[in-house]
Amino acid sequence: MMYKQVEKMTPVARLYEQELLDNGTTNPEQVARMKKKINDKLEDSYQKSKTYTFKAEDWVTQEWQEVLEQDLDKDSAKLSGVDKSALEEIGSTITTLPAEKNFHRLVKKIFEARKLSIESGKGIDWGTAEALAFASLIKEGYDVRISG
Repeated sequence: MMYKQVEKMTPVARLYEQELLDNGTTNPEQVARMKKKINDKLEDSYQKSKTYTFKAEDWVTQEWQEVLEQDLDKDSAKLSGVDKSALEEIGSTITTLPAEKNFHRLVKKIFEARKLSIESGKGIDWGTAEALAFASLIKEGYDVRISG
């Protein structure tokens, strides 16, 4: 339903273009040049992105670098893992939708994919891993507050 409404709408870029033309700020030739310049820049960037390789160092901020450089005493580190069986139990719980409710097919698909990834132990995405972590903390009696 929403897609059909959006489909009927005039894109914002077209509205802005028409406003510029209507109030005499620009003319059709200038608009054509602007569009070409933008499209050329986007195409150039897209082509460059195909061969660009990122270095892990590019993503490490100074704050993380300082953490990585700390001399950690591994003997005093507290074990914080969760048994695989506990994660599987938690995973089954957090990926089971109430049978008496009717959910959108895409929501069902997401939950099924998460359940499969937990059962196989492969392809667990960030959101699923976070949900497992939060649920394991709650199960152990910790309060979890999510903000952001």
